[in-house]
Amino acid sequence: MRKIAALLLLLLPSSVFAQNIDRGRDESWRDRRFTYSTPSYNMFELTPFGGYRWGGTLYADRSDLFGFDSELASSGNVGMNFGIPIGGSAMKFELMVNQQKTHLQTGAGLFEPEAAIADFDVTYYHGGLQIPIGDPEAGAIPFLVFSAGVANLRPDIPGVTAENRFSASAGIGVKIPFNRNVGLRIEGRGYFTSLDGDDECYRCYDTYGDTLTQGETNVGLVISF
Repeated sequence: MRKIAALLLLLLPSSVFAQNIDRGRDESWRDRRFTYSTPSYNMFELTPFGGYRWGGTLYADRSDLFGFDSELASSGNVGMNFGIPIGGSAMKFELMVNQQKTHLQTGAGLFEPEAAIADFDVTYYHGGLQIPIGDPEAGAIPFLVFSAGVANLRPDIPGVTAENRFSASAGIGVKIPFNRNVGLRIEGRGYFTSLDGDDECYRCYDTYGDTLTQGETNVGLVISF
C-alpha cells in the first residue's frame, strides 16, 4: 500500500505540470481561417471564349469591293482575353483577340433570300480596361469593359488584300466564380470600326456609313492564376 501511495505522489506533480503547459499553449491558430497573400480579384486571368456576332454593312460609297452595299452575315466568333492586374485594385488591363469567320451577302427585300458573295473574316486586336462594379469579393462580379485597337478586315476575293482599321468597343458582363481559380464569364459587347471613303463619295460630306458596327454576346471560361 505504501508503494502505491508513493507512486501516486510521484505521478501527481508531473500530471499537474502537463496540465499547466496545455493551459498556457496558444491554440488560437485552430480558429484562424487561411488567407491567400493575393486576393482572388487581383490575379491574372486567361479567358478563352466563344459567342455570336451580328451586324455590319459595307456601303458601296465607302469601299471599292462592289458597286452595291453588302452585309456581313451573322455567325459565331471565338477569341481569348488576357487580364493583367493593375496594382492592388480590382481593375485589369485586358488584351483581346477575337475572330469571326463569316461571308458578305447582298441585302434582300421582305421574304427574299440573301445571296452570299464572298467569305469575309473580321478579327479584332484590342487592349482596354475591365472595370468591376460593386464589391469584387461578393460572389458574382458585374463589370464594364472598354477597349480600342485594330480591326483586321479580310475579304476572300482574288486581288483584294486585307485592311487594318482603327476600332473601339464597349460592353457589360458578369463573372461567376466556381472557386478561386475557375469561373464563368458572360458579356455583351458592341464594336465600332472606322472605314475610309473615297474622294468621289457623294454622301461623304457627313458621317453616313463611315463606321462598321457590330454586336456580340460571349461566354468564356475564366482561368485565374
